[in-house]
Amino acid sequence: MVGTLVGFLIFMILLLVAVQVLVRLYATSSLTSAAFSAARQVATAPVPAAAVADAQAAAVHQLGSFGAVHTVFRWEEVDGQQIVLQVRARAPGFVPLLGLGSIVRTVIVRTERVR
Repeated sequence: MVGTLVGFLIFMILLLVAVQVLVRLYATSSLTSAAFSAARQVATAPVPAAAVADAQAAAVHQLGSFGAVHTVFRWEEVDGQQIVLQVRARAPGFVPLLGLGSIVRTVIVRTERVR
């Protein structure tokens, strides 16, 4: 009886850790995709600096409630050469100890113009 209970408890803990890892991987992948899309949208705009607000709004919309509440966009460089975007988000999780802090992604996209 005790062995079965211990085995079940270990299984549930491993299952919780596995779900925690999967949720964090999904959040990281979604955040990276939204950041790249926003940076690419700004890089392809005729006037990159003017397109920052629209691109950020589109990225927040793409991330849904997670993007509206838990993310911070920092446009480090927006010029004729490249676009540098850093996105920081609080890592989602079920167990606070396993949340592992925050997710930080930096995306660099070169602007290319037809000459």
